[in-house]
Amino acid sequence: MRQILAIILFMLLTPSFWLLNSRAEGLPTYEDFRRVDRLRRMTGELQTAELLKVTHIDHALIEGVARRATNDYQAVWGAAELIADWPTKRALFQTALTSSGTNEAVALRYACAAAEHQDPGTAVPLLRVVEEADSDNIVPWFIEMRLLQAQNKGLADLRTPPSWAIRYRDFGADAARARIHTLETAGYSPYAARRLGFMPDMTVLAMARDSAEKPIQKPAAKLLLALARAMQDHPTYLVTELVGQTLERAASRGGLDGLTSAEASLRATELDQRRDDIRSMLSAVERNVVDIATEDEMVQYFNDVLSVGEESAMHRLSETVQGGRPQP
Repeated sequence: MRQILAIILFMLLTPSFWLLNSRAEGLPTYEDFRRVDRLRRMTGELQTAELLKVTHIDHALIEGVARRATNDYQAVWGAAELIADWPTKRALFQTALTSSGTNEAVALRYACAAAEHQDPGTAVPLLRVVEEADSDNIVPWFIEMRLLQAQNKGLADLRTPPSWAIRYRDFGADAARARIHTLETAGYSPYAARRLGFMPDMTVLAMARDSAEKPIQKPAAKLLLALARAMQDHPTYLVTELVGQTLERAASRGGLDGLTSAEASLRATELDQRRDDIRSMLSAVERNVVDIATEDEMVQYFNDVLSVGEESAMHRLSETVQGGRPQP
């Protein structure tokens, strides 16, 4: 599973782990990324000095964009997404939230960042706003549960989400668009802005993976199963589906999903087959498509991921580059 996730993260071209300060001059180009990608494929190294260099983000440049964006909440939101320092991030998120009229996408992303930085006083009121405004979204309920667990309060105070909260919306695509907008405003090229701004919502995914790795209490099983299945329902990023599979397997142990042994066995087979299909597709696209795609084609690929999802975007890219769908 870890190997699959590593492949996906690089296929998504999302260096979210390396958002470091850099100098404003010499912003990375398409050829810079192409060179380090080829080196990575040849050496098999997931992190290289050159990759770290081209994925550095100039935080001073980003903060400058936010200061000038007095009537552009998405530019401020994008800056909040890109800045790592929590006090600065929180101030930017608050500005974006206020200027957006408490947009639920901004509110949820702000709440997730607050939860990641162990700030329940900021996170919980925002989660309640999203639960009210986006009532079929299971994500805010899951984050609220995680906050209870982080505070060692147990699940006695766990509120039950409504029965119709069966959708997974982390607003990752909206956040990616905001990051891209901020980076382009800062002077990054369309391709570089997408490479640097294109990352899944690792906060929610990390929490879901952590939940899967720990014993699951019965009061949490129903919510986690709902989350796991929602994550597999046509997500923007394939990594979301794979984490959902892992969580479903964990939440299903001990019969917590209510399936018979025969039904559970069939479902496990389905999950295994889907995982293998994803792995084969990713390998084929990386091997046969990405290295020969042009800059414009890759920019369109990123745009397609955000509009139709990663899997469909890969098929579109393959059809454009090779005239056919990726084959194992």
